[in-house]
Amino acid sequence: MYIPFQEMPGQARIWVYQASRSLHATELDQIKQVLAQSCQNWEAHGAPLQASFEIKYNQVIIVAVNEAMNAASGCSIDASTRWFKALGETLQVDFFSRDVAVVRNEQVELLGLGQLKSAVQAGILEAGDQIITPLLQSVEQYRNNWLSSADQSYLKRYF
Repeated sequence: MYIPFQEMPGQARIWVYQASRSLHATELDQIKQVLAQSCQNWEAHGAPLQASFEIKYNQVIIVAVNEAMNAASGCSIDASTRWFKALGETLQVDFFSRDVAVVRNEQVELLGLGQLKSAVQAGILEAGDQIITPLLQSVEQYRNNWLSSADQSYLKRYF
């Protein structure tokens, strides 16, 4: 069952999906419709999942499940992955990008993992730049640690 994201408890589990490009308003509307319906009907072994999503910077989607109500199963997680594969095919966008997302002026700039060393050397990526932390596991972590400076993140070895 879908609930507004702000009602998700801190211990709710999250997944972060990052689009390979910024999404247009019509694409965002389509994504919101698909995800609202998908969250409304999402189940694990026949038990409804309390779920929600949030879109940040027109490019990053956070999906949450309140596992205190019912836990997500492997099959239900696979179902959510299929949502994003289907949306990606429809919109011609990759939601499984592993590029580093740097946030500047409320916009996301993506840097490929192979570009990081040269981006630091060229001053394109600086120690204080804010990056999205993609491996967060709970809504509470997301609310408290959504962005981190590059030198305080998993990228610190480059500085």
